[in-house]
Amino acid sequence: MPFIKLHAFFKKHRSSFTASQEDHGSALPYRIVTTCRSSEVAHLENLMRKLLANYDVTHQANEPAVQTNLTAITVEVKCSVRERAGLVQLVTRLAQEISVRSVRWESIPQRSARAAKPAYEPSTRGGSPTIQPA
Repeated sequence: MPFIKLHAFFKKHRSSFTASQEDHGSALPYRIVTTCRSSEVAHLENLMRKLLANYDVTHQANEPAVQTNLTAITVEVKCSVRERAGLVQLVTRLAQEISVRSVRWESIPQRSARAAKPAYEPSTRGGSPTIQPA
């Protein structure tokens, strides 16, 4: 009897346990910035590779931080809303490392069609645009 109930439950909620193609199509970009000791960059990069193996990593870079002995590791990832819990676990795991000084993650705003337009478009109706003195 308990097996029948479990089977019915999983059959009813199957869509919530499997990632659908819609989730991958609605992936949102996130940026994770980890500041750590420069001597530990290789160790943290390996850890991040393991933890981000199932994600679509779109960018990764290292650059010196404000202090000379620190490095900022930046990773940009695309993931669905359902996969976002894994990013929370990643940030929590990175924060537990001794050499990490700070970890932050943020969503990257997507550019809209309106923002992609140039700020100034010359008018084609009345000839050349005129500039008024201040």
